[in-house]
Amino acid sequence: MNTALRPMGVDLNLRLTIIIPPILQLLIFGYAATYDLERVRFAVYDEECSYVSRDLISRFSGSPTFQLVSQITRDEQIAPLIDNKSVLLIMRIGPRFSRDLLTGRGTNLQVIIDGRNSNTALIVLNYVRTILTDFNMDWIARHNLPNPPANLHIRSWYNENLESRWFIVPGIVGILTLVVTMVVTALSVAREREQGTFDQLLVTPLRPFELLLGKALPGFIIGIAEATLIIVIAIFWFDIPLRGNLLALYIGLIMFLLSAIGVGLMISSNL
Repeated sequence: MNTALRPMGVDLNLRLTIIIPPILQLLIFGYAATYDLERVRFAVYDEECSYVSRDLISRFSGSPTFQLVSQITRDEQIAPLIDNKSVLLIMRIGPRFSRDLLTGRGTNLQVIIDGRNSNTALIVLNYVRTILTDFNMDWIARHNLPNPPANLHIRSWYNENLESRWFIVPGIVGILTLVVTMVVTALSVAREREQGTFDQLLVTPLRPFELLLGKALPGFIIGIAEATLIIVIAIFWFDIPLRGNLLALYIGLIMFLLSAIGVGLMISSNL
């Protein structure tokens, strides 16, 4: 074990490889890798200009997700806004929008979304669907209309606001821990062979189990320390709450590290 840990105390590049890249990747993925959208630029084509249509528009413009940038008055203005990527979404409200609602009949609302990025378009469509659902339920409540026969309320248990950072950062714990543990374990044996000291270990009175344990412990210790550091950063820097069982987390982490160490030893034996 000492021979496996000693290079990290001497080799500055090895220490930097183990410490700096995981922290940088955690910060980069924590801030850059996100599926949440903010300030989606949209335009409105309101053919009615009633208080009902203005109420609907205000729900979009008042949301932190959307940003109203243009109000158009002609059909010819729709295509250039989408083609030039000036807006991601255009909402068209027909001339009978409020009258159809007041008479109890259903009405149509046209939403035009730039679909060149299909993933972004689907996310925007879900945002639009959420706002329209809230508008419909408020309209039903204000005008004493019969409720729909069944309402489906979806609630995420551990991530109520469905923030993508809460999904991504905890996953980085496993990814970075796996990479660092395998690299440390694989390099420990490979370095011994490269320096010619591995054969000397084989002729010592140490049993094979003790040799494997000595090569596995450094990777295990570094993996636990790496995972703990990332968990602490996730909780106190990214404000991601730890709502599960900490003991269960570390039991799973230990089993995960043992698997990663086995893969690292297998890789080093074939180098």
